Amino acid sequence: MTFYRLFVASLFLICFCKKGFLKGIFANNKKLLFGVAIFGNVLPFNLISLSEIYVESIVAASLIGTMPLFTYIIAYFVSKNKSLDFVSIIGLLFGFIGMLIFINPFGISLESVAFNFSLLIILSAFFYGLSANFVKKIQDNSPIEIAAFTTILAMLLAFPIFILNFISLNNFEKQLLLNISFESFLSATVLGIVCTGFAILIFFNLIKIKSAVFASQSNFLIPCFGSLWGYIFLDENLTENMIYGLLLIVVGGWVTNRSMFVKSN
Repeated sequence: MTFYRLFVASLFLICFCKKGFLKGIFANNKKLLFGVAIFGNVLPFNLISLSEIYVESIVAASLIGTMPLFTYIIAYFVSKNKSLDFVSIIGLLFGFIGMLIFINPFGISLESVAFNFSLLIILSAFFYGLSANFVKKIQDNSPIEIAAFTTILAMLLAFPIFILNFISLNNFEKQLLLNISFESFLSATVLGIVCTGFAILIFFNLIKIKSAVFASQSNFLIPCFGSLWGYIFLDENLTENMIYGLLLIVVGGWVTNRSMFVKSN
């Protein structure tokens, strides 16, 4: 799914690029472009897709909502202005507590499969924050060029993973893969066009116009909509722990980022 998602997104983004845009883009920003492709696409796409086999989409969406907190922390360490005020610390503390509440919403044990895969989703949120800061550092290229190139690069990096995964499948699993329903195929295509290609295009533009921290605030909406869609379309449950954790994550991220923008203005 990761490879197909990136393949569709690459085709979508190429449509917005000028002919020959790939020439020279790789010359000055090799490490950063690889960083965006790996930490912004390949690793989190695979980890989140794998984790959602074992955790509900509501849990996944809410834990991805920690991404703005990680973006702020990473930006703090890579920025020349390393000033962290009391309000920012309070916001980070709220978000961290909310994350702790949320990763164990059903009273599961620390050794459970769901808990371990919840940690992988949090790791993916960290990778997203790292990637956003990499994008801000890339110079001399437009957001659409960066988005298209890194998505194509991620697709190429994901292809060997796809091949290895396919080889490791047993005959029954291969048969399932070859008989994917039209609904699943359509969902994966929409995921590639809308949630990957179009979303990356907007996200990278926001990073270039403002900052990685500013753009990351859009992820505050992921827990809200993720919980709503999971509840409506997938009949997933909302518990008190999940609601409290969700509120703390969103409030913590909002307080932290708002503090930074008040200082900058």
